[in-house]
Amino acid sequence: MPKATALNANSTPLTHTTLIEASAGTGKTYTMASLYIRLLLQAGENNFSRPLSVEEILVVTFTEASTQELKERIRQRIHLCKKQLEQYREIQDKKAFADNQPLAELVDYIDDIDLAIQRLRLAEQNMDMAAIYTIHSFCRRVLTQYAFYSGIHFELELVKDETELLKRFANEFWREHFYSLPYESTDFIHRWLGSPSAVLNHIRQYVSGDPLKVAINSPQLLEHDLSEFLQQYVQNGLQQIQQLKQQWRESAVEIRQLIENETAKKYAKGEKKRLKRTSFKSNTVPNWLNQMESWADDVYQLDFPDCIKYFSQQNLNTDYVEEGAEPMTHVVFEQVDKVRNIDFTLYYHIVLYHYMQALNQKMTAYKLDHAEKSFDDLLRLLRDALYAEQGNELAHRIRSQYPFAMIDEFQDTDNRQYQIFEKIYQAQPNCGFIMIGDPKQAIYKFRGADIFTYLRASQQAKQSFTLENNYRSSGALIQAVNGIFNFASSFLYADIPFQSVKAGSKQAEFLIGEKKQAPLVFYLGEQLNDKNKLLKGETQQLFAETCANSIYQWLKSVGKNTAVFAKDEQREIVQDNDIAVLVESWREAELIQQSLRKRGIASVYLSDKSNVFDSDEAKELAYILRACLNPLNTKVILNALATSLFAFTAAEINQIKQQDSLLEQWVSRFENYQRRWLRHGVLAMLYQLFLQVDEHQPCMLERMKAMQNGERRITNLLHLSELLQQASPTQESEASLLRWFELQIQNKQDRDDEQQLRLESENQLVKIVTIHKSKGLEYGLVWLPFIAFSTLKSDAISTYHDERDKQQYWDIESQYSALTVQESMAEKMRLLYVALTRAKYQVNITLPLHLQGEWTAIGYALTQGKIGLNEKMQNVYDSQTLLTALQQKWGHESLTVEPILNTDIVVEDRNKAQNATVAPLKASEFEQNIERDWTLSSFTGLMQNHQQNKQKPWWQPQIQMLDESAVENSRVFDAAKDNDQLAQSNIALKQTSLVDWQDYPTAHSPVDFPHGSQVGTLLHSLLEKITFNQPVNPELIAKYCQQLGLDESWQQPFTQWINHILQTPLLENGLYLAQLPAKDCLKEMQFYFNLHRTFDVNKFNSLLKAYHHYWQEPWQFDQIQGMLRGFIDLVFRYQGKYYIVDYKSNLLGKSPQNYQPDELVKAMQNEHYDLQYLLYTLALDRYLRLRDPAYSYESHFGGVVYTFLRGMNGEMQSGVFFDRPEAELIANLENLFNA
Repeated sequence: MPKATALNANSTPLTHTTLIEASAGTGKTYTMASLYIRLLLQAGENNFSRPLSVEEILVVTFTEASTQELKERIRQRIHLCKKQLEQYREIQDKKAFADNQPLAELVDYIDDIDLAIQRLRLAEQNMDMAAIYTIHSFCRRVLTQYAFYSGIHFELELVKDETELLKRFANEFWREHFYSLPYESTDFIHRWLGSPSAVLNHIRQYVSGDPLKVAINSPQLLEHDLSEFLQQYVQNGLQQIQQLKQQWRESAVEIRQLIENETAKKYAKGEKKRLKRTSFKSNTVPNWLNQMESWADDVYQLDFPDCIKYFSQQNLNTDYVEEGAEPMTHVVFEQVDKVRNIDFTLYYHIVLYHYMQALNQKMTAYKLDHAEKSFDDLLRLLRDALYAEQGNELAHRIRSQYPFAMIDEFQDTDNRQYQIFEKIYQAQPNCGFIMIGDPKQAIYKFRGADIFTYLRASQQAKQSFTLENNYRSSGALIQAVNGIFNFASSFLYADIPFQSVKAGSKQAEFLIGEKKQAPLVFYLGEQLNDKNKLLKGETQQLFAETCANSIYQWLKSVGKNTAVFAKDEQREIVQDNDIAVLVESWREAELIQQSLRKRGIASVYLSDKSNVFDSDEAKELAYILRACLNPLNTKVILNALATSLFAFTAAEINQIKQQDSLLEQWVSRFENYQRRWLRHGVLAMLYQLFLQVDEHQPCMLERMKAMQNGERRITNLLHLSELLQQASPTQESEASLLRWFELQIQNKQDRDDEQQLRLESENQLVKIVTIHKSKGLEYGLVWLPFIAFSTLKSDAISTYHDERDKQQYWDIESQYSALTVQESMAEKMRLLYVALTRAKYQVNITLPLHLQGEWTAIGYALTQGKIGLNEKMQNVYDSQTLLTALQQKWGHESLTVEPILNTDIVVEDRNKAQNATVAPLKASEFEQNIERDWTLSSFTGLMQNHQQNKQKPWWQPQIQMLDESAVENSRVFDAAKDNDQLAQSNIALKQTSLVDWQDYPTAHSPVDFPHGSQVGTLLHSLLEKITFNQPVNPELIAKYCQQLGLDESWQQPFTQWINHILQTPLLENGLYLAQLPAKDCLKEMQFYFNLHRTFDVNKFNSLLKAYHHYWQEPWQFDQIQGMLRGFIDLVFRYQGKYYIVDYKSNLLGKSPQNYQPDELVKAMQNEHYDLQYLLYTLALDRYLRLRDPAYSYESHFGGVVYTFLRGMNGEMQSGVFFDRPEAELIANLENLFNA
């Protein structure tokens, strides 16, 4: 890279490849605007060959927001220069160029002022056509404009969010490769991969991009087919572990005697011991043996205990035997060596590799046949086109259209982006290319940005410049930050040196009561346990309180007009929104917000991930929208009224529920909302909802304004309303709009910028901002309360850059961990630099009294690199000593050190006059007793408790894998239901017989349908939505196929299966679901019933043994007191009797014979569903006795039907279990539960 010199925007040559390094606050945008003016006017030294128009100057940024900001800043600069040139033309005096030194110098090179003004006027008029684009907009434009050369022969359909498509393929891969695996492999998949979504979170960054290179010593491991690899390595390794466990169990006594006898043995002086006593101590060996025996007894525990190294034959031969003694040996110790060498982490990475490869292939194949293209696709398509056969011609045409290009924030580029501009502009005549960025601010690796691409590009630049003057921060703060980073390898790489900057403005200071405040303030303190170890959580809380107290003191001074910013002889009173607290996570933000809230200080949290769909208002509005679409469903209306938006108490909601007149009023109101939605749109309906005034209370928005964070909540509601209105034209119906809304709440990936949280008002608010979000922004005062806890985080995929080919590699075997750790540390240093350069006047930092433990960027900076690059610090550093040394180096005025502020909260009202007449408030005192043993339980809770008390795991290994679903559960609406599980019995999942399921297409029968609890939930949802005696809606089936990630080939067999379910006889008289009218069906009946005293489980068992014909074993759940709850899938009325129906999607086997009556009885007993339907029967019996005085169990209760959906084929007794509990049993249970 050529040596960098200070930039002069009026003399920089404009026909070369140029790199401009713009440190924080040095006027990068101003410099770009100055160069833009030069190009328009063809003025200054080393000019471009001709004046350019705004359509010919390509300016590329990375976000829509920065594009709009840059365009506006350039427009303003053009307007200013035009006005000043017009004034200069009149007065012929350079006083016309006040505060515009570049133009004052440039005017000497302008021969024709009138022509210059004309060019600027034309540029201002045409700014809407200016070639200022995001990188993706630029790619899309040239791909379509030069379709012949780019090979794009169809209209691109840009898809901003590929989440659903990626989920679909991730789920598809999971089903294709993991569902049919044997237990050993499926258990490994379950433990290490978790779920398709979990895998996608790990590999998402590397899907749809260029293939990630892999560093591996044994590349043949990647060449195996996945199933072959799992069988040969994973399954074999797990079997070896089980073999070791068995050997240890069989030899446990022998091993214990061998070890304990040796450690107890008395040796003569000088006699060599078989076990070193420094390692094998008599007080620790028994504990190790206990740990090993517990591990061997637990067949489901695969993780090795730490102490296993002491039982390795290899270690016993070398490390734990005294020289000259005979090592202790045992066949089990030899097996330990074999097992310890199994690298399950490597196996996990190889499975991830196959997953990544498959997703890339699936995405590529899909996009070959579809017009949809993502942002990444645009980059790939243009890069590939430029390096294809007609690439040179394409590059020439782009270069002719845009002879000059400036790339902003170039440190955030990646290899593919640079390859595009390298091909177009590098070493080409009659063009100019400027890369502007700051490698010290490259903090977006998680988005794909690659600092090493920047470094490679910098080597190819013909000339390199820097911006020397910082116009953001005060001179004292600039000096302090210079001091922190001004040491060798401060950014860990020689190619990223730190260059000090100078103050670009006059003296600026932060004053409190006319006293000058130091630009850098450290507060020292910590919380320790009784062993003098740092308590991280308690110390973070202490730091949050310190930060909040500091801000409170500032604002208290503001109230007295004594906290001011003094700059250029002007004074400005500090405002709340001049203050920013920089954090790294929402958890840190929450700590700060809580601490500020205690002191009556309003704040707002801003993050790259802050999204309005994550707010409570989004979830509650979804409930309300559902009620507006279902105004006759009282349960849905009560759910809506229970939200905080309506602000009803539980007693008021109960009153509405009990009084028919009140409930009818709300039903009528929601019917009105529905009509307004249908006639005038969702926005009109919501505004009516928000602004409607009730007789005794104000409108919803007024009520919310009085709540805590009221403005924030109102802003979120209005923002959500706008987004709903924008999405409405793209949705086919109101119901589909609601589905879209719920999907936005569930989807956490690739959200639009439009969904970012908005500031609630223009009022003064303290800002809590993530460091990543703060980049490019500036604040008067900055707090960094948790920077001392900014430690390294490990990723599932660790990458490094090879020095030889400069390419990124996946360190799949962790053999280059030093390089991956160095890259992570370097990014942490860059993050620290960004954090320290946001402030204009002062930065405040809290530190523990001692720096120790894990490596941190602030520790590396304050020790000037002395802690090195070890993940764990080798020494303990006294914070006061380090800061004193820096004070002596920079001067005491640059830095002050304070003890932790008193965190006791003594809040004085910042506006006492406003509250002078308000009487002091006193909290009511609670004087009642709380029943500590009261609980809310369900069938699932009882079952889990029973299994735990039997001291055996509830989840069998076969269940863990097969129950894993490839569909995400909605976290928005928690139905609190018991999900179906797979049968616990050892079921042989043989291949589907074509004869058994001949009515269905091959591999599309009910038993081929995905299994798992989430699939069961979706099937329940479908059966809840459909009307039994109406044809099944194909669109509904298509929607559920989409949610399950099933392709179109499943729609017909899925519909066929549902029809079979509806037409399979439930009762001996042939009744089936399709014969039931909606008025005789109650779906998803929720119940709660009291246990009036502590429940007697022994008496319960006696009753079951005496009266229940499916009783098998005593129940062993704990004594319970409180309430039992549950959901009954369906209650229907037929010929004057009431029946209970429960849907089960359990996979009992792959043959219809697995769903015949005898097999169903086994399944019912294995899963203890008989207890479930006894509870349901008891609940329904109670309900009917309360609602109908003439009801009797003998006359009106018909029975219980359990439908095993996969076996229902339309024939009698296929997949249907029926029982009617004895009346005497139900009566006795009622007495027991109601005693």
